[in-house]
Amino acid sequence: MANRLDIVIFGATGFTGLHCIPYVAKLSKANGRNLSWGVAGRSEEKLKKTLKELGEKNGDNFDSIPIITADIQDKDSIVNMAKKAKLVINCCGPYRFFGEPVVKACIEAGAHHVDVSGEPEYMEKVQLEHHEAAVEKGVYAISACGLDSIPSDLGVAFVQQNFEGTLNSVETYLRGWTEGDVKGPLINYGTWDSAVHGLENQHKLKTVRSKLFEKLKKVPSFSPKLKVKLYPHKSEHANGWVLPFLGSDQSVIRRSQNYFYHYENQRPVQVGTYFTVSSTLALIGILFYAVIFAILSRFSFGRKLLLNYPELFSGGFFSKEQPKEETIQNTWFSIDFYGEGWKEKLANKDDQYVTPVDRQIVGQVKGQNPGYGSTCLLLTLAGIIILTEKEKLPNNGRGGIYPPGATFAKTSLVKQLNENGLTFKIVSQNDI
Repeated sequence: MANRLDIVIFGATGFTGLHCIPYVAKLSKANGRNLSWGVAGRSEEKLKKTLKELGEKNGDNFDSIPIITADIQDKDSIVNMAKKAKLVINCCGPYRFFGEPVVKACIEAGAHHVDVSGEPEYMEKVQLEHHEAAVEKGVYAISACGLDSIPSDLGVAFVQQNFEGTLNSVETYLRGWTEGDVKGPLINYGTWDSAVHGLENQHKLKTVRSKLFEKLKKVPSFSPKLKVKLYPHKSEHANGWVLPFLGSDQSVIRRSQNYFYHYENQRPVQVGTYFTVSSTLALIGILFYAVIFAILSRFSFGRKLLLNYPELFSGGFFSKEQPKEETIQNTWFSIDFYGEGWKEKLANKDDQYVTPVDRQIVGQVKGQNPGYGSTCLLLTLAGIIILTEKEKLPNNGRGGIYPPGATFAKTSLVKQLNENGLTFKIVSQNDI
């Protein structure tokens, strides 16, 4: 692997890919690192144009950055790209359609792989079918390395590590807000596309998940059992209304906790994931569009309408037009973590407590520009950590396919994220 580039960004002319380039350029040289990098995609002309425009915008000269032509429809070109990299940052989604061929090519070529998928069926299918091959090649293939789901998954692990005792449960509350006069869509079309097809293929996810957890082995039930509310409600932990968060966070955290139980001798933490909205009017709007979305996604003609008119069916939140730079730069997010457990640590991870919980903890993850700034920071540093701290990864550095919380819990990722503006912190911890 001596002649390989350390990092190749695949899909570098797409919206996520081009936002990754400045982070890779900066972080590959930070903290004494000297990592080489290049870009890959279908069109050499577009890649050159992207590098030139970004170089001029950021005051960098990207003229000498290597360019690799690779087409997702051409397996040989994808394998050839992977053979030129130690790690591929895969920005070519939706991953349901385009993710697995890149993972397979990376495993074949012996290159690590990271992506920002928030699609549970894709992630769990890849872990189910390709984990052993990845281990055989010594390759790590880690999905969910963006806003979905490092903040929530690694955030739970962070709270777990800092809890003085035994943590039983955590509730997470995602909140987003904008500053200034923000207009236009906030998230690009790819996320909407993934959501439409995800709901369409929900039955496939159940089959994949059943097989995966049969293979991973389930964890036993623990008491007291966390009661997850599946309806809009008020909470003492959040201002406004609280709704269940239906993204990938819950399933990703569940896989990490399964890993911690079986391989790190830790009692698994029960988790409920929520998001908050500030007003009753906003709640009504969300429920209205959610009902329409759920109905239309069940039928082919309805899915066609959803995919063709995302602005109409999302209240303008999604669009085929890319979000404006000033819009995404003025967007923030935070996730608050409320955990409960016991001050006492029992000898065995399978022991059951007979006393009520007596300690609580509050943590928070916060960042700017969640869809692209924070996501690209997370994705880039996740890849760099795999290259530079391999001995701290699961399976003693010998590769595999894991969720991000399990992958990065023992690394310096949280520390490096804090140094770059995406903060993990413990707000409080006290006896109940």
